[in-house]
Amino acid sequence: MRLQRQFTGKTITLDTKNPVGSGGEGRIYMVLDDPTLVAKIYHDPSDEDADKLTLMYNSPPANRTVAPGIVAIAWPVDLLRTTDARQKIVGYLMPRVMKAAPVHIFYTPKTRREQKPLFNYLYLHRSARNLAAAFTDLHAGGYVVGDVNESNILVSDTAIVTLVDTDSFQVRDPETGFTFRCPVGKAEFTPPELQSQAFRELDRTPEHDRFGLAVLLFQLLMEGTHPFSGVYKGGGDPPPIEARIKAGHFVYGRRPVPYKPMPLAPGFEILHPQLQELFIRCFESGHGSPQSRPEARTWMKALRQAEADLVACDRHPQHRYGNHLKSCPWCDRTRQLGGRDPFPSREAVRSGRHLQPLTARRRRKPPRRPVPTPPPVVRSLTRTPAPKPAVRRPGPPAILRSSRTWRAVGHLAEGALVGGLWGATCGSAIIAVIFAVYGKTGGIVGAMMVGSIWGCFFGATAGLFLPPTRSLHNGLALIVGGFCGAFVAAAIAGVIFGLLERNALIGQAILWGALMGAVWGAIWNSFKPPLSLPVGRVRGRYGALLGGIWGAFLGTAIGGGLGAVAVLWGELRLGTPPTTELTSRVFVAAVVAAGVGTLAGILSGATFGGIGGAPPLPTAMRLAGRRGAFVGGVWGNFLGAITGAALGAVGATVFPQFLHGGSAADATPLVLGAAIVSAGIGSFWGILSGMVWGGLGKF
Repeated sequence: MRLQRQFTGKTITLDTKNPVGSGGEGRIYMVLDDPTLVAKIYHDPSDEDADKLTLMYNSPPANRTVAPGIVAIAWPVDLLRTTDARQKIVGYLMPRVMKAAPVHIFYTPKTRREQKPLFNYLYLHRSARNLAAAFTDLHAGGYVVGDVNESNILVSDTAIVTLVDTDSFQVRDPETGFTFRCPVGKAEFTPPELQSQAFRELDRTPEHDRFGLAVLLFQLLMEGTHPFSGVYKGGGDPPPIEARIKAGHFVYGRRPVPYKPMPLAPGFEILHPQLQELFIRCFESGHGSPQSRPEARTWMKALRQAEADLVACDRHPQHRYGNHLKSCPWCDRTRQLGGRDPFPSREAVRSGRHLQPLTARRRRKPPRRPVPTPPPVVRSLTRTPAPKPAVRRPGPPAILRSSRTWRAVGHLAEGALVGGLWGATCGSAIIAVIFAVYGKTGGIVGAMMVGSIWGCFFGATAGLFLPPTRSLHNGLALIVGGFCGAFVAAAIAGVIFGLLERNALIGQAILWGALMGAVWGAIWNSFKPPLSLPVGRVRGRYGALLGGIWGAFLGTAIGGGLGAVAVLWGELRLGTPPTTELTSRVFVAAVVAAGVGTLAGILSGATFGGIGGAPPLPTAMRLAGRRGAFVGGVWGNFLGAITGAALGAVGATVFPQFLHGGSAADATPLVLGAAIVSAGIGSFWGILSGMVWGGLGKF
């Protein structure tokens, strides 16, 4: 498989015949061009994956590299895209972690004895300390692991810890405030307040990670024992581990619980006194107050002290234990296990004695009882008729059974409904403003003033109830609030005025706005704007699309501006005083010129973009705020122009009597004129609607 690196443009080849690993999201392959890298390719890549990976690439955590060629966090070093015209992001590159194994290999006594027999208690302390250091760097960078478990942590023979599967971490965009959540989790490492919760609907915090980190540290230092595993002393079946975590039944704490430690588990006293206090603080005090759980930095300092206080056993140098103990606990544990040394000597490993099975006591076997012979089976001479084949009835077509089809239909319906409501609201507000300006309707003007005052009030006080990342500047909040209040008041006043006056023009404006909004919203909700990463100009079909989008935006701005300036300049040279009639002429000229400029810009931009290339839209991240408003305005202008032109042409063809009463020979100019005017209106309306929807992040 050949793919292209997103930021360097280099083409690489993956060894797809021998995958390194596989999971529910994708597979990991070796990179034939660079043995220090591996690639993760998703089974079903999405735009959200590309957005999240881009954000991670642009904001890596500190200290992710321990030394040249040694990483503590396997962070994405580049994105991978297809080499065809689609240029779809399908995965990412990350450093290859060599000579490392999952952490459970080291803290489980059996697998450690078989695979890492010389990894003693000192190395377990160092691994725990390095694990806490990796969590410290991640939390300092604003990231949350979320799915803390033993499979996503690799440990080398020298106790170097590496966090992998980083694309499942919870990532938050600091500019927009959008959070890419971690949708999965393992019950054994999930804090009590998140047990039985839907992770896809939760924003996790570092306090949640601290619980999973403490469980891993406990298992590293307590021979794989889970802090909530024990012998149940109550009646009935023992509760599962998630129920024990939710109830806060820490077996080694100070509170009475219906459990006692496992018979072969090490004693809690073998841990350093500081570590004992931190575990009690995490699992007991932190049960009702997650903020009480120790930070990763606190664990790192305590583990450094605990490691410094380790001493070597006089009889077995591989045995290390805390200097607060009077004797070696590992010698006692060896006798408890019938001679099985948890940390065997080098001589025992060299000779293979650590793998020899223990001599078990022979037990007398009970005498075997004779097995009764079953009676013979007499077969019936009657033949059983063969079952009739089931009649298969034709089912619905595959396209109707596909979930993607119904998901697309749902997106279309949702966009049409929301867009129709938005378009009707805009149509009512615009026609109300026109009546207020030209009809001298004082009631509408008064309603807009009252709405503007209330909007300014809500805009000024909204910052008190919003987080700092989403609140606006005081002046900008007043402007936005006042505009929104006046807009809502104008929309309501337009409906009321139309009902009271029985004016058909208002009803037509609302219906036309609803129709345009429904079509525009359905397209908006079904197709994401062609966002691209900054890799230069884009050509081909993709470049033609981008060229049409940019051409529509520039055509609207240039055409509308030049048309308005030309009429205004000509009228002012004739000495025409500034009146509402002059404003109407300027507006009509701007709409017509914008329609011509938009359609011409789409055609020319698509032509030159396909041949010479077009600049991409901004980086493929989750957009909102000012950046989202800009991209939404450009994309909405394009959709509004083509929607308006299409509806104008169709309306002029189906209902020509409403626009012109001439002969059929005038049909072509009529359709062309209607398309141009409607495209101009749609382009301006699309810019406004796209800025609102894009500013809210509704892509």
